[in-house]
Amino acid sequence: MDQSFKKSLATLFNETNKEIFHVGVHEQKIEIVGNKILILARTQRIPALDALGDEHSGLVLALDAALSSRYKTLLKEKLEDMFDLKITSLFRDYDPNKGISCTVICLENQITK
Repeated sequence: MDQSFKKSLATLFNETNKEIFHVGVHEQKIEIVGNKILILARTQRIPALDALGDEHSGLVLALDAALSSRYKTLLKEKLEDMFDLKITSLFRDYDPNKGISCTVICLENQITK
């Protein structure tokens, strides 16, 4: 795999994270296997969500889900535009206790860049 592709992907991933969450990625690891891209990232949680704490846990979960949904939509659009990829599925989960997110991007074809 071309390292410049991974570097560009990492930059786009970080920029998208900043756009949605206003916080950059502290570290990330990108693996490409066949037609799948796996991104593990360490990020900081939005401080306002932490401030809501246990008192409003249902609201925090709903906000997490809404932000994640918007993030996935925006990331998919940017990836398809920038790299001319056809994404069939994009999954993302975030563990707020560890500050780690996992993003799996499934492509129609294998990456040849």
